[in-house]
Amino acid sequence: MADLYVKEFDMINPFVVASSPATQGARNVLKTSAMRPGAIVLRNFGHGAGGGSYIGPDSRAMYSGEMCMHSHGVGRQIKDRISTLEQYCEEVETIKRSMDQDIRLWVSVGHYSDIVKGGNWEKSWVEQAKELKRAGADAVELHFNTPGVAVAKDRIFDYHQLLRHSISIIKKEIPDLPIMAKLAMESCDVLTSIRVAEAAGASAAGPTARWKGFYFDLDWRTTQARPGSGYGGTQATPLVCYAIAEARTNGLKIPMYGGGGVFNYQQAARILMAGSQAVQLGALACSGGVSAGKKAIKDLNHFMDQNGYKNMNDLCGDALKLFSMPKGVLEERQERLGRAYQEAQVSDQCIRCGRCVDVCWHEGIKMEEGPAMKTDQCIGCGYCFQVCPTGALHVEKEEILASVFEENNIKRGSESYN
Repeated sequence: MADLYVKEFDMINPFVVASSPATQGARNVLKTSAMRPGAIVLRNFGHGAGGGSYIGPDSRAMYSGEMCMHSHGVGRQIKDRISTLEQYCEEVETIKRSMDQDIRLWVSVGHYSDIVKGGNWEKSWVEQAKELKRAGADAVELHFNTPGVAVAKDRIFDYHQLLRHSISIIKKEIPDLPIMAKLAMESCDVLTSIRVAEAAGASAAGPTARWKGFYFDLDWRTTQARPGSGYGGTQATPLVCYAIAEARTNGLKIPMYGGGGVFNYQQAARILMAGSQAVQLGALACSGGVSAGKKAIKDLNHFMDQNGYKNMNDLCGDALKLFSMPKGVLEERQERLGRAYQEAQVSDQCIRCGRCVDVCWHEGIKMEEGPAMKTDQCIGCGYCFQVCPTGALHVEKEEILASVFEENNIKRGSESYN
């Protein structure tokens, strides 16, 4: 089996269960630990235990790995039973005594609402970090992706100034404590955020896609999600991948644990292949439970075995060969696919639906008496191939595109992003 160990984080696998109801207090952390993830982030105290999440369109989509979204639901909201730092540290001690020692425990410190309330929040965050280290936390996480943090820039702090300042004050007081910076992608320059986190001394950066969103059903009265709540889902994964890939191709070496839309191993693999050494499970952990987390880990291992990835070094950053391919390779792939589109003819599977004609903007296909027919005006753009419902217009595009990499000796898993 493939080796899932992550050297940069000293974790048994790349999955980090993010701060969520699944990590609210010792009881939930210990339940979650049955997934056997690489790390679990104990949720910060004093900000409510919250209710559930709304998974759209339904849980079947989540469990089957289809496209889905999540937002906060309107289930009953309960208060956090932990209200003091002393109680919080006792929770950490309980977890460390009871949880498998090879699972890392990260602990959330601070919250944006602390800053909004005012007072000496810097002193409070430093004190929390010190006490949590004494209690046995393996790392602290500064939670800067709460929806609205980046939007609120300049009301109290510029987002990047807040990020730099908060990391620096804890690093100065506790230099040997690993600091994980969970970063917003909402209304801010993510590349700059990662650079700031690295320069300020963070041990890792976690760009995470979660926005303030206004999701509602057309009959808005029946909508479950709360307006303005944290919004995310599989549609966000490409954005996370781009942020990570941009950081790697710009030379940033800081370890990363990206997250957003990880409802199955495929989204996890994409984030890792973009250059992140670890990946966050948030909505899947609290909405899918222990079994869903176990399945994601198992499925990633199987995927690596099936595709020749022996370890995380093979997998991590492998897709950067696509992100930053040589110009000549890019142009050849475009030309070869375009030529295939242009030369392919309509087969007898045509049902004369007319969709191909509707989307052709160059008079490259026509519909007369019989099946649709290509004309010499076709430029090979591919629109008609995408809308054909029967496969009457078809080329082996995956084989065509992959062949250019093979001819240029660009292989999967042969080297990492470094």
